[in-house]
Amino acid sequence: MNLAKKEQIRLTANLLNALSSGTILAAIVAPYIGMGMGTVSANLDLLNLLGLSGFGFVIGIVLHLIARRGLAQLED
Repeated sequence: MNLAKKEQIRLTANLLNALSSGTILAAIVAPYIGMGMGTVSANLDLLNLLGLSGFGFVIGIVLHLIARRGLAQLED
């Protein structure tokens, strides 16, 4: 594998990892900021809030694992 291809893999993995970090941060922090600012209704079911936060967290983890798999290609 040439150097340009390796660098493309690294850049793609870096992008996916950055998206992963942003997704996890948004999933965990944004709903609570919305509740504090009053943009999310106060009668929102806590289970729905936790479910959506958990879903975003899982998506972030999946993106991170995809990035790790891409970097694992460089060992070959």
